[in-house]
Amino acid sequence: MKNRSEFVYDLRSMGLLGHPGEWERVNTTLPAPADLRIEVIGVAEGSPLTLELKFESVSEGIYVSGTVSATAHGEDMRTLDAIELPVDVDINEMYVYERAEGDEDSYVIDRDQLDLEPVIRDAVVMALPFSPSKDRSEDFSFTLGEDLEADESESESPFASLQSLLDEKKES
Repeated sequence: MKNRSEFVYDLRSMGLLGHPGEWERVNTTLPAPADLRIEVIGVAEGSPLTLELKFESVSEGIYVSGTVSATAHGEDMRTLDAIELPVDVDINEMYVYERAEGDEDSYVIDRDQLDLEPVIRDAVVMALPFSPSKDRSEDFSFTLGEDLEADESESESPFASLQSLLDEKKES
């Protein structure tokens, strides 16, 4: 585990290690790590990454929850214009003291330290749009010729014939 990364937190100095029920808030802005991107859009290395997290000590480890915010830069997939999109992702992750046998997905507390970089990387990269667009609309709409005006008269209603049957029964 990296010793000098700003994403590594010492749980012993925070007073969380082995104290279930204790918690600590972390509100900070850090420079984004490298490779926080997909092919067409990403968060530039060194750009501000805002963390608003809560570390909760539980018997199995440390539960980290909160949000990570950044700004992604890339290209609009339709126009290839430069695009800037805000990225806000929720973090809800359990760091365990010891990984269970066969469990390769859990994040582990290593030497009383918790590294947030892999969790943040996973969450931010998964939140990036595969087809970024300035208008944020996924609906494709088009018009051919003139717009048709809908006339909602009773005679064109699909229930008009049923209404006439009801009227006949009332008359008899």
